[in-house]
Amino acid sequence: MARKAESKAQPVRKRRTAEEARSAILDVAEKMLVAAGPAGIRLQEVAADVGVSHPTVLHHFGSREGLIQAVVARALDSLHAGLLEAVQAKKGPDQVEALLDRVAYTMVNGGHARTFLWLALSGYQPSMEELRVRSLAEAVHEMRRGLWKEDGRRVPPFEDTYFTVLLPALALLSMSAMGVHQADEDGPCGSRRFRAWLAKLIHQHLQNG
Repeated sequence: MARKAESKAQPVRKRRTAEEARSAILDVAEKMLVAAGPAGIRLQEVAADVGVSHPTVLHHFGSREGLIQAVVARALDSLHAGLLEAVQAKKGPDQVEALLDRVAYTMVNGGHARTFLWLALSGYQPSMEELRVRSLAEAVHEMRRGLWKEDGRRVPPFEDTYFTVLLPALALLSMSAMGVHQADEDGPCGSRRFRAWLAKLIHQHLQNG
């Protein structure tokens, strides 16, 4: 009797909501992006790892480039939220420093810094709007306006707040992308000492101008 050919087991596809599928696709794509750069993202491999069809990935993101942009946008949302909390003027410098430390840790250990570096080397040049710098600065300026008016002081121009927000955003991104070693953090001129200095600078400037 002829032996029946064994069929290759197909990966079981999980039933997910549209939002769950989108999130799972982004998780897998982000891991691929961090590990191998933009060239390492292949839609069919992403679909297979997630357990969805290739058309499902296209339905959510339209193209490979659309998927990469969505991964970057999600990483920027995380950075935006952390920085917004870090520059709150009513927090003390020690709290600002702790929040900057947390953002820096996320940038390095979450792979976000390496992702941005890969994309920059691949020609990706996000605008300030895409980096959420202006919207972040507007939120901080509104908070600062209330604080200064309460004290009867003349509110600094928006440009001053914008540059104050831009400074830690660029500093954390560039230092994280350089991959400063943990052993160097507490040494003279180390990254932790820099964040402590930066936290005091931000706090004092937002408070006093």
